[in-house]
Amino acid sequence: MKEKEFDMTDEPRETIDAKKLPKLDGETRFIIRSEFRTGLTLTIIYFLFVFSVPAMNWFKPDWAFAKVFGGISTSWFLTSIVAMVMAFIIAYVHTKLYERWEKKVQTITSSRK
Repeated sequence: MKEKEFDMTDEPRETIDAKKLPKLDGETRFIIRSEFRTGLTLTIIYFLFVFSVPAMNWFKPDWAFAKVFGGISTSWFLTSIVAMVMAFIIAYVHTKLYERWEKKVQTITSSRK
């Protein structure tokens, strides 16, 4: 299999006018919308958590600044450790939802043929 060759140049290239592109077919639009909804939902969950930490600092400072796990405050623990774990869990959930959705689409596509 021959590898595709690319020109390395600093000369201007042709631009693409997005208005001249054909409209997306229904299946592609469905894929984009469902991926957007999943990503948006998971993003909202993460941002609600991240923005709840300053609210916790403001409304419950005695609890937020209590020392846990070797002197780290609850607020820092939530911001650093829990936020990172949440990011990994959200990435895992998004991947699993995508895999499930991909199997469903393959089933639908193969039944159409």
